Amino acid sequence: MNRRNSLLVLGAMAGASLLGGCAMPSSSSSAAPLRVSGTVSYRERIALDPAAEVRVQLLDVSRMDAPSVVLAEQRIQAGGRQPPFAYELKVDAARIDPRMRYAVSARILRGEQLMFINDTQHTVLTQGAGRTADLVLVRVTQAPR
Repeated sequence: MNRRNSLLVLGAMAGASLLGGCAMPSSSSSAAPLRVSGTVSYRERIALDPAAEVRVQLLDVSRMDAPSVVLAEQRIQAGGRQPPFAYELKVDAARIDPRMRYAVSARILRGEQLMFINDTQHTVLTQGAGRTADLVLVRVTQAPR
């Protein structure tokens, strides 16, 4: 290795060590995850099909012109039970940026048929929002054919 190349390598190593000292401390993988919990229900007085599935998601909704990013999901099989359904979503605290916005979303499906969905955004975790959200879903009506 010639002198010029060795100076470049030494300079790069020194710069890397300086930048390493400025880096944010990494969070421990043993840190307790953040938990978001609540219930999912609907107002209609109809029995839920035993084959229905409740899907609850924690979403990063920060970007206006991009799809939401799913950070956590829980699927609950109705199995003959009726609402309200309790949920608990866990996410690694290192994935939560206090500058971003997060929301909980839920839907109830029978197979691939959407039956109920939330029509209101329920923000959680950042910007003064808490860690609980009780979601009241609305019935989805099928378009006439």
